[in-house]
Amino acid sequence: MKNETKLLREKIRELEKENTILKEQKIEITEAKELYLKIFEEFPALIWRSRLDKLCDYFNKTWLEFTGRTMEQEFGNGWAEGVHPDDFNACLQTYVNAFDERRSFLMEYRMKNKLGEYRWIRDFGRPFYDLDNTFLGYIGSCYDITENKNNENKLIELNAAKDKFFSVIAHDLRAPLSSIIGFSEHLMAVVKARDYEQTGKMADIIMQSSARAMDLLMNLMEWAQLQSGRMEFNPECIEMNPIINEAVLLLSGNATQKSITISNTLSPEIRVNADRAMVSTVLRNLISNGIKFTQPGGTITIKSAVKQQELIVSVTDTWVGISKKRIDKLFEINESYSTSGTQNEKGTGLGLILCREFIEKNNGKIWVESKSERGSTFYFSLPLV
Repeated sequence: MKNETKLLREKIRELEKENTILKEQKIEITEAKELYLKIFEEFPALIWRSRLDKLCDYFNKTWLEFTGRTMEQEFGNGWAEGVHPDDFNACLQTYVNAFDERRSFLMEYRMKNKLGEYRWIRDFGRPFYDLDNTFLGYIGSCYDITENKNNENKLIELNAAKDKFFSVIAHDLRAPLSSIIGFSEHLMAVVKARDYEQTGKMADIIMQSSARAMDLLMNLMEWAQLQSGRMEFNPECIEMNPIINEAVLLLSGNATQKSITISNTLSPEIRVNADRAMVSTVLRNLISNGIKFTQPGGTITIKSAVKQQELIVSVTDTWVGISKKRIDKLFEINESYSTSGTQNEKGTGLGLILCREFIEKNNGKIWVESKSERGSTFYFSLPLV
């Protein structure tokens, strides 16, 4: 009996010792987990953690400072209030699918920061487990990749610009130059044959082709300078009427060939704060477009209106107009298109792209309104002095 009691006491002591060890280990594990989270607090990434019910129960200090919200506000699914509405469904679907399959995921979405701005976030989530390999939920780390996204978009624009540049050189510029060479050779033959009636026609075609080639070259040079950052920007107080008259005079030959009248009703002595050379290029391109899309004998009207602290200039042609689908693509480099004029004049769409970039550079806006069979009106605004 005594031996049995002794054995029982020894067993109890062993159990108590094991229990003490387990308690110490549990305390160590708890402390390790707390230290783990404490390290995450100052981590430069935005850290989150979710439970078995898929709801989040932890966000580190970096996350809360980024969103400007409290732990209570973000708790559960409160964090989703900051996700951009257009990204929310894809974000949620990615998370739920990965959670159900216990696999890691990587996704990108826009999330609102404490300033109310949407920033692009790259979120890497992965399942995490207890020491006994029990699944506990998910933990994720997020980084602001907005600058990377902006750089990607710029790269896409640059590639589109490069493609457009080579397209203009390879096709649109080659066409008028080929025409000049071809008709020059034909003109020489006509002169030798003393066919003076044909001489005038040939010379007229050569002049039109030369004017088109020069227009393309001017746009290409200005656009190339702008893209490379070498174009000077010199805003100053300028009077609009003389600049418009210069552009009209420059294009008067093109207008005369189609018997087109250009009417300028701009109020005199209106001054704006803008770069003279850029405004001149915009007017040259818009009036040239108007001539291209006006029937022989028609009229191009240039008007102005003052609205608040802006001057709004409009250039109206009288052709068939532009469809809504095409209007949305007129000023985009990667979506630009060209439509033949009333006498089959060709273009590249590069002029309108230049117009947009120059006007925006001068803190203005450019847009177009068009009605079927009634022509189109191009508007641009510039800040008044």
